[in-house]
Parts: sequence; structure tokens; C-alpha cells
Amino acid sequence: MKKKSIGVIAILVMILSLLSACSQSSNKNPLDPEKPITVTIWHYYNSSTKEKFDALVSTFNETIGLEKGIVIDAQSQGDVNQLADAVFDAANQAIGSSPMPDIFASYPDNAYRVSQIVPLIPLNSYFTEEELKAYRDEFLEEGRFITDHTYYILPIAKSSENLYVNETDWSSFANDNDLTEADLQTWEGLYRVSKLYYEQTGKSFFSFDATANFMMAADKQMGEEIFSYNEDGSAKLALTKENAKLIWDYYYVPYIHGYYAKTGRFSSDDAKTGTVLAYTGSTAGAGYFPTEVTTDDQTVYTIKSLVLPYPYFEAGDKIAIQQGAGMCISKSDYAHEYASALFLKWFTDPEQNLDFAVSTGYFPVQNSAIDANKLKEASTKAERINPAIEQSIESSIKMFDSYKLYNSKPFNGSYDMRVFLDADLFDKVTADLSLLNKRVAAGESREKVINELTSETNFEDWFNHLLTEADLIMK
Repeated sequence: MKKKSIGVIAILVMILSLLSACSQSSNKNPLDPEKPITVTIWHYYNSSTKEKFDALVSTFNETIGLEKGIVIDAQSQGDVNQLADAVFDAANQAIGSSPMPDIFASYPDNAYRVSQIVPLIPLNSYFTEEELKAYRDEFLEEGRFITDHTYYILPIAKSSENLYVNETDWSSFANDNDLTEADLQTWEGLYRVSKLYYEQTGKSFFSFDATANFMMAADKQMGEEIFSYNEDGSAKLALTKENAKLIWDYYYVPYIHGYYAKTGRFSSDDAKTGTVLAYTGSTAGAGYFPTEVTTDDQTVYTIKSLVLPYPYFEAGDKIAIQQGAGMCISKSDYAHEYASALFLKWFTDPEQNLDFAVSTGYFPVQNSAIDANKLKEASTKAERINPAIEQSIESSIKMFDSYKLYNSKPFNGSYDMRVFLDADLFDKVTADLSLLNKRVAAGESREKVINELTSETNFEDWFNHLLTEADLIMK
């Protein structure tokens, strides 16, 4: 019995030794500066944001990367939608697609659908609990999947939405009508201002840059969650008829009346032509706010910017959308995963992250960096051309104090649902405006046609259509 016992113990010791050896090897630094590895990153940054990101990547490659044996190869895939398509095609190994990158920027919706095809690396595989606690809770929470409650997306640089205003033309109009910035704080006030501006000038005042953002933020401002979630990864559209009517009244109705307008791809395009004086758009897009207006008759004049917090309903909460793609690590091999995590830790360290954020209009992501004094100090050092960026930072600091930032959770079909919400109501606006013009050209009363289009019947037809299409997408 003693021999058998000794034999069993010896075998157990050997197994434990092997397991310990395996564990130690998996925790070893797999990098060799003599044999550097290349880590590929796909992102959607363009223009000055791409330049800043590329500059920081170069800094990493010339310092930490050189020391550790990592070369970061950062590649822009166009805009965020083109990036999402490129990653999805790579995951599906579609004909003509490139191999999966080691790191890719992604919103939760796309990250979730990609994870259904190829594995993503949970952040806790390479980040300690203490390291993850350094990130702002709601930023980190956006990357947690409802199916296993695990973090898969590291926040890199976040954004929200502000109200951008052509301060030059607004001041003139406001002075003539005894208006102040307070009249632009709420959706009701913005509606009243836009109606008055249209009645006096025949021109539109305002535009939304992202329809889905307004729908989700409006519903949350009124105390509801636009989706109901299940732990199996499914969800349902939970938009009530009451809140849908509110969205209709403050989105569809003013567009049909002409108080709002959107003719360009982005609302900043309409601000450049004077088509509108104001719009809600991403804080990360502050650099695109125009510094001059060119009208239809080719008159060009310089304008100043005014950037205000995101509007809210008078009876609602101060809620704004939280957005900005985070970074996911694709499953590959230990060395590439380790190197990917090392770069992301470096990039989100406040020293680098503050520099990137204030230069581009994003928010830094770690708690220690989200500080008004640090943001202002970094802002004064940043080299920028467009003053709207600095104004956006100041406006966003105010929002951090009094607003809650919100994002919907990813689920099966959430990417397609986001695309649908972004297009459906705006497409109806476009189609009905075309119908309005045709019927008026044919001799019908404009007021009569507008009354029909903005009727309860037309609203209910749209709402029932919304519910039906959402059910098909989210099955």
C-alpha cells in the first residue's frame, strides 16, 4: 500500500509540476526584440484624426515597440461602416477579403456579430481586474456582451453628441427675437426656435446627424429602454407608442414643415452651405464644423462656432448617447494577443490618451484622465485649427457633471437593427417630402398635404411598420 501511495503521490507531483510549467510558460513574455512581430490594426480614422493616431503609433514603434519587438501596422478601412463590412467579410473569409486583423476598432453591434463567427479575446485574459477598474465604468460596460457578461471591447476614445451652432448667424437672429442659448437647451425650445426662424426667413434651422441616436436617447430621456434584452443574446424593440409619438413629433413633423432639413451626407455639409444653422453631431466630428459658409449664389463669409450640450426633453432626464468604437483583439496566437494587449494598454494610458483625445474631440477613457483641469491643460497644449473642438471639450465637461451617457447593448441582429433605425424614419421623411412637393406642384394646398402627412393616421402607419420590420430583423 505504501508503494502504491508513494507512486500515486509521485504521479500527482509530476502532473502538478507540468501544469505549473505550462502556466508559467503561458505567462512568460513571448516577445523577442531580435525577432519583432507585426500587429495589424484596422480602424476608421481619417483626416486629422488618422494623422494623430498614426503619429502615436510611430511613437510606440520607435520606443516600446522597438524595445519589446512589436511593429504596429495601422490601416484605415475608410469610414466606420466600411470598416464594419471589412471586418465582417474577413471573419467570413469572403472572396477577396483580407485575413482578420489582430486588433480592430468596432462598435458593440459589429463586434457581437463578428464574435458569432470568429472568437474574440476576453479582456480579462490580458488585463488584470485592477487594470480594468482604471477605465470609466460606462465606457467599459459598453463592451460587455449580454450572453456571458464578459468584456470584449476595450474603450479607446469615446464620444457623445453636442449641439453645433453657427454662432454668427444665430446671434443676429437671437438678438432680433430676444432669444438666448437657453432656448436651445431642450427639444421643445429647439422646435420653437426652428419654427420661428422658418416663418421669418423661409429657411430651415436645424438637422440631426444620426437618427438612431436621437431615437435611442429620446426614449431613454423619457425613462424607457428602447430594447428589452435576453441572456440568450436576443432582444425585442420595446419602444412604446407614447414615446414613438414624441419622436415623431420632434423629428418627422418639423422636417415635413421645413423647420429642419438635411440634404448632405452629414449635417456639417448643410452648415457649410447655410442650409441649416445648427445640428446635433458627434463630439468626435467637431473638427468638421465649418469656419465659413458658401451660399447658393457663391457668397462666402466667415462664421464663428457655438457648441452646446445635447438637448433634452423638458419633462425628461439629461441623457446623451455614448459612442466611439473601442478595440477588439482577435484570437490568434499568444505572442500576437499579448502584443496587442500591450499596445492597447500603452495607448489608453492617460499620457497618450489625453493627447489623442483633446486633439481630435474624443474623451479619454481612464478615470484619472477624465478631469476638467487635466482636459483643459491638455487642450491648451494641443495643436488645432478648428476652435469648435475646444468648445466641444468644454461643453462635454459640463455634460460629464450633469448628464448620464447611454448606449444600447449588443444582441443578435443589433447591427442590422441599428442600420434600420438610422435609415427608416429619415427615409420616410425623404419620401414624404418628395410626395409633398409633387402634390403641391400638381395644385394641392401645401397646408392640406402637410396636415395629412403629419396626421395621427400616418404616424400609426409608420409605427406599425416599425414594429413589423423590427420583429423581422430581431427574430
